[in-house]
Amino acid sequence: MHEVALARGLLEIVERTLTPRDRRVVRVNVSIGAAAGIVSESLTFAFLAIAEGTRAQGAELVITTVPARSRCRACKTSYAFEGLIGRCPGCGCLGGELQSGNEMVLQTIEVADV
Repeated sequence: MHEVALARGLLEIVERTLTPRDRRVVRVNVSIGAAAGIVSESLTFAFLAIAEGTRAQGAELVITTVPARSRCRACKTSYAFEGLIGRCPGCGCLGGELQSGNEMVLQTIEVADV
């Protein structure tokens, strides 16, 4: 389950970003590409478990899935798709050169002001 390692890395980044004044993390917003192969529910579960005892304990992990983009090797059409592998709308070929959609990006960290 690579979601545990991803959650651990995410928490490390969150902790490095916080200042001494930041008492508690309320929400962490991430975007995940549709072709990243990350199970959102597993990442959320792992993050909540790993955050126990830290300033992120109980923080909400908000995940936005973004479409992946590929370029067909046969007809060179660029297209967006959901899931791990897309099908070219131009010629129907499966797969292609992945241009984006396999990333996880930390968007924002919201902290309690009290």
